[in-house]
Amino acid sequence: MNTQLGESLHQLMHSYRNQLRIAALEAGIKLPICQIRSLKCINSIEHCNASDISNQLMLDKSQVARVLKELVNEGLISKAPCPTNHRSQRLNLTSKGEKTLLDIRTLDQHAAQTMTQNMTEKQINDFIALTSIMLSNLR
Repeated sequence: MNTQLGESLHQLMHSYRNQLRIAALEAGIKLPICQIRSLKCINSIEHCNASDISNQLMLDKSQVARVLKELVNEGLISKAPCPTNHRSQRLNLTSKGEKTLLDIRTLDQHAAQTMTQNMTEKQINDFIALTSIMLSNLR
């Protein structure tokens, strides 16, 4: 197997995260990447709870609890009791959280355009398919 694969993936991941972090700071969004990814989960998972985020982001529950506490303190999310499970809380974006997520999506789109310039649509789709297979193999 080509030993450059791991290094290439590491550099790509690090460069992408770094670009997003810098763009977010320049846009006045001072959230760590983990909080940004949690906001995305809350938005995309219906009736999202802490376990959903833990599973989706492959983070331990204590780390997710700290992230959620920070997001609540920032006024980006709210918690509501789950009607079917009294031990669980549903997570929802506040209006401030929705606006922040909209700003983040704009940054994501810009980063993706920068990263994929000089690539064909087929190359982009092939990359997405390959990374999906790799992620599936690692899980």
